[in-house]
Amino acid sequence: MSEPLPPSPSFLIVGAQKGATRWFRLNLGRHPEIFTAEEELAFFNTERYRRGIEFYRRSFEGWNGERVVGEATPGYMIWRHEPELVAERIHRDLPGVKLFAVLRDPVDRLYSAFIHHMKRGRIGPEEDLLARVRGVPPEEDQLQLVAGGWYARSLEPYMKRFGPRLTVILNEDARADPRAVYASALGELGVDDSFVPDELEQVVFSRTPPPDSRYSRPGGGRRALSEDERLALAPYFTEDIDRLEQMLERDLSSWKQP
Repeated sequence: MSEPLPPSPSFLIVGAQKGATRWFRLNLGRHPEIFTAEEELAFFNTERYRRGIEFYRRSFEGWNGERVVGEATPGYMIWRHEPELVAERIHRDLPGVKLFAVLRDPVDRLYSAFIHHMKRGRIGPEEDLLARVRGVPPEEDQLQLVAGGWYARSLEPYMKRFGPRLTVILNEDARADPRAVYASALGELGVDDSFVPDELEQVVFSRTPPPDSRYSRPGGGRRALSEDERLALAPYFTEDIDRLEQMLERDLSSWKQP
């Protein structure tokens, strides 16, 4: 007798890349009523989609009967992966699914992504962040350093299709009060919201650049961006932040400051 297929997911974390999606996925998966896939499944935004929903359900390896199932793939919100198409696929194939998006100051997100790709060998340790950003049109950048922070553009098709089933979380809120953010998410998923994972307070998963990088900090870690660097990067996001403020009905002026 074959093993039963895991159910279709109850929720997806659609992004943003380097926004704290890993923190969110890990802690949701620690809840006894929730199962989360250990890896990004990248189903709705890649050629894997052609393999069908049964293939997707089999990807939730390790499911042990938990009634709530989910996964996190930040690529679902990446601009070059066509969020309009991805949202349409999810809406069609997962009726009733809940979505979460975790957003972070887009300049901070860009810097974190830059270091992440440097650690992965996709960006050389000698490269300059501003030169890299200025040298490639955002839409054409395979790493989506800038476009990965165009949240309003990427979220619009999700908000249109999913409405209140899309919950947007700000990284700042998760840092300031992770328990409240976590409990609220558990309530959205209909599970016991009194459960608190042991490592919930550890919101940041920081990448350290190679020691020969100009972004390495003496003694370890990475240095902060300078005010001039932040001023140079901010204009790439101003218009999108303005749109996002209207969409979320929330003041995001702190994201516009150097």
